[in-house]
Amino acid sequence: MLSIQRLLNYRWRVPNEPFTVTTGDGVRIAGTALASDDPSRRALVLAHGLMGWHRRERFALFAEELTRWFAVYTVDLRGHGASGGVGDYGGAEIHDVDAVVALARGRGHTTVVTMGMSMGAITVIRHAALLGGVDAVVPISSLAWWNWRDTAHPKVTGWMDRRIAAKRGRLLLRLWGARLPDHWTEPASPEDVIAKIAPTPVLLVHGDHDAMFTLAHAERLFDLAGEPKRLLIGRGGRHAEDLIQPGFAELLARHISELLERRP
Repeated sequence: MLSIQRLLNYRWRVPNEPFTVTTGDGVRIAGTALASDDPSRRALVLAHGLMGWHRRERFALFAEELTRWFAVYTVDLRGHGASGGVGDYGGAEIHDVDAVVALARGRGHTTVVTMGMSMGAITVIRHAALLGGVDAVVPISSLAWWNWRDTAHPKVTGWMDRRIAAKRGRLLLRLWGARLPDHWTEPASPEDVIAKIAPTPVLLVHGDHDAMFTLAHAERLFDLAGEPKRLLIGRGGRHAEDLIQPGFAELLARHISELLERRP
């Protein structure tokens, strides 16, 4: 099905290679490997948020910038972009990340870091806790508990209701290129599982003006995470891709390197 997303795909300016993998539960996942020809480089698996995709311009530019320090494997999570399946809000998406981590390992990368924004952040926390096999985890703008509406700004909850809960909004989402479930069962939340990630390093990143998932979510996750861990707060920062500013990728790369040195 032709979607608006495919009409807006960003054209890569760095060496790139499209890939597809099949998850353990049988879903076809599409993505692009950027600057990945040297297996001695650290690999970074990058996951977008709800209603995103890996070739959305702002997200793709961020992925390209990260290639200064990593071989970047950027991916469409299930139900989004060119991937198959139906989205699960960070639940079953752990299998998507796991398949791409296995791809990077199979290509010879000995260090693999996972990074995700919003729904992608939920995914990388749950993946590292429940499946593991990575060397560091970087959740950007993750929720801690599922009932995030209790603390979110009313304008944000209203916007989400119109685009996800309402029938008309769901039809528009399909045209946009996002397939979401009609019925959903909550899996274990990030706050339920984040302690299991240790001793793998965790770098939590959050904006202190996030109107969707307030800073209390990041503080809760930081309290529950084991060492080594670090909380990076974007002063005046908002949600997910809104945190991307000049120098953001370099700042993250520096913190990731420092945390990797603290691995047991």
